[in-house]
Amino acid sequence: MGNNEKKIGLWTLVMVVFVAAYGFSNVTSNLVYIGLAAIPSWILVAILYFIPLTIMIVELAAANKDKGAGIYSWIECSLGTKWAFIGTWSYYITSIFFLQMVFGKLPVVVSWALFGEDRFTDDTAYLLPLLGLGCLIALTFIAILGVQKFSKISDIGGQLTLIATVLFILFAIVGYVGNITPSASEFTAANLMPDFDIAYFSTFSWLLLAVCGSEVAGTYITQVDNPKKTYTRSVMIATGLLLGSYILGSVAVCLIMSPAQISEYNIADSQFIVFKILGDSFGISGKIVVQIYAFINVIASVACYVVWMESPIRAMFSDVPSGIFPKALTKSRSDGTLVNALWMQCGVLFLLMITPIIGLSSLENFFVLITNLCALSTIVPYAILVVAYLAFRMKNEELDFKIIKSKQHAKILSVVVLTLSIAGFFGAGAEDVAGAENTSEALITLGMDYGGPILLLFIGWVIIMRNIRKKSQNRLKENQN
Repeated sequence: MGNNEKKIGLWTLVMVVFVAAYGFSNVTSNLVYIGLAAIPSWILVAILYFIPLTIMIVELAAANKDKGAGIYSWIECSLGTKWAFIGTWSYYITSIFFLQMVFGKLPVVVSWALFGEDRFTDDTAYLLPLLGLGCLIALTFIAILGVQKFSKISDIGGQLTLIATVLFILFAIVGYVGNITPSASEFTAANLMPDFDIAYFSTFSWLLLAVCGSEVAGTYITQVDNPKKTYTRSVMIATGLLLGSYILGSVAVCLIMSPAQISEYNIADSQFIVFKILGDSFGISGKIVVQIYAFINVIASVACYVVWMESPIRAMFSDVPSGIFPKALTKSRSDGTLVNALWMQCGVLFLLMITPIIGLSSLENFFVLITNLCALSTIVPYAILVVAYLAFRMKNEELDFKIIKSKQHAKILSVVVLTLSIAGFFGAGAEDVAGAENTSEALITLGMDYGGPILLLFIGWVIIMRNIRKKSQNRLKENQN
């Protein structure tokens, strides 16, 4: 980077981390299932998971600042090329299930924008994956045309969504303080205390999913002035904003609706219904308010999805060493667009989105399933990153840049984050299995929750092992010659 090129400042980096991690739908989704216990849960997850994980990623990025600071180099520096590929592959798989989740919910968002209500019912639940497929194919075409213009729309949409969220929190609090709207919830120690039962841990991965995204900060390590000071401060500030937004958001929602009332709606509708009720409480048409909010969501989502469809593809098929994937998948146009890889991704998503139709009994089951798939698959690359960080710190005594000074503290934090990751992964499907009436139903449930992620991870393992075997055979032939 030239000396005259502008460096990334503290607040820019703060917003990079915050926007990547925060989502208002995460507030309402967790309130639907764990009620007021979500409020202290945000504190626990931020302190025990988000802060340590972000620091680990920043330290790994700093140590690999000359390698592009991508997830592949972060893992390779301590665990080698095999696990670097598995980590990168699992990160790509995360984007696959994220896209499955958002395309599954997109028709509901459009329904709220057009009609001011969710027109889908349990009888028409099968239409959601089918309509999502239509959106998938259309946006794949758009991604192939180019994503540059959509990145700007995504930024604008993200800012508008954030503004709408801030306004919601402000109006909810003003309504309560000004005696316009009485609190719909009773905030007591008993209501706020998590039960830590199987129901709680079954949605614990959703809490972890809600704070993921801090890895984006690590990619800017070379563009930050005075990274040690700036990164440390930005992580603390971003964590404070994230924590405050989730807590205030949860409180604001519970001022408008009690957890019991929120739980009457599915997790795709909950964020919209609270906007509608807030508007009605202030004498404004709730239907218009929610349509405006949903319309902002549609614009931001479509732009964001186009970018998300294309950027992980580049990270996966461009950064990983050549020879691992077929040339057809790594072949790109002059602008870097990997057309064949995008259509391959579309085909995989097609299969993943069609599968839930089999045995789909209700909207709620569908939304819980795709959220679980996204959450538990997201945890895998972070768990690998934590192991890579632990190995990295144990191997390296003297580092130019480290936030966690003590090797012992680094070990303790790594174990804590890894333990939470494992709990989130296996907890995601625990309640479904525990609630099964027989062994057959339990096995089917396990297959629905874990089959897709495990199968795709296994495919990644086969790919890298075949590549390693191929290289070994080539070296053996060269030695023989």
